[in-house]
Amino acid sequence: MNYQIDEDEVILYEGLGGYKSGSVNVTNANILITSKKIVIEKESGIFKKSKQLVDSINLSDIKVFNNELQSKQKGEEIFIQCKQKNLTLSFGGMLEARKANTKIIDATTGTTMAKRGSEKVKDAINLVDETLGLDTKGITKGIIENGVVGTLINGIKKKDKK
Repeated sequence: MNYQIDEDEVILYEGLGGYKSGSVNVTNANILITSKKIVIEKESGIFKKSKQLVDSINLSDIKVFNNELQSKQKGEEIFIQCKQKNLTLSFGGMLEARKANTKIIDATTGTTMAKRGSEKVKDAINLVDETLGLDTKGITKGIIENGVVGTLINGIKKKDKK
């Protein structure tokens, strides 16, 4: 490997794929995702193989818009918008692309996919509660404890105004 990781850097993903940015197009690249960078290397030589660094992108250079990291997966490809350029990484399958994209997003945001998903659900419930003045958590608790009929007879709880 041509790229040397820092002592405070961790390898999150390593695999083969394609890389395209501007006029640079590498079909059989080694893709390395660390806690700080995306590193693209290619092998050269027939008998004596050596790796050459094609590109190194800091994860902090990936653009963010509306709190969304601009790293989008479509099928087997990941399209990434960086401050200096745009690039496409391609993989052997959708699952491999999802794995790589998840690692990029996790490392950049500092949270896991499960945590981000639960935050979105929590925000949506809070929005419904605020808009309609309901206590969704109380209603759900009532349904679990009393069943649907018991909750309807006791009445749907309105959120306490504070």
